[in-house]
Order: sequence, then structure tokens, then C-alpha cells
Amino acid sequence: MEKYVRGKVLGKGSFGSAILVTNKLDNKNYVIKEIDISRMPKAERDASEQEAKLLMALNHPNIVRCIECFTHLNKLCIVMDWCSEGA
Repeated sequence: MEKYVRGKVLGKGSFGSAILVTNKLDNKNYVIKEIDISRMPKAERDASEQEAKLLMALNHPNIVRCIECFTHLNKLCIVMDWCSEGA
């Protein structure tokens, strides 16, 4: 998270939130989806992390690109392109 500056919260759900961030290195905006994994069983956490990594392999014009994923403070963070005009 240290390479991103947090902006406004774009949305919240039962499992987490979507936050607009700016990358300090390239000054581009992205969205980080933060998913609380602190109460998930280990098998479910592992499956969620694996699914996030699979998202990074997808390359299709109708799918928002996943830039990276990592865990930070018991949250699975999925960094995605920001669609400023909507999806």
C-alpha cells in the first residue's frame, strides 16, 4: 500500500470496499478492492488469493485489467484499472 495514495471510497459491500488510489510512481489512478480476509478460514483465504492471481492473467477488452494483488493488514487488495467513465 505504500506506493499508493488513498483517495475516496467508491463503494462498500459486505466483504470489503473499493477505493480510488493514485500510484506514487506513475501518478495514475487505480481502484483497489479491499476484501477483509481476517475471518475467513485458511482454505477460503487461499482460494481468494488464487482467484485474484488468476484475474491478473485475464486479457479481454470487456474485462477490467487487474494490475496486482497483495495482502495488507488482513485485507486482500486487488489493484485494478480505474474506469473513470463507468464500466
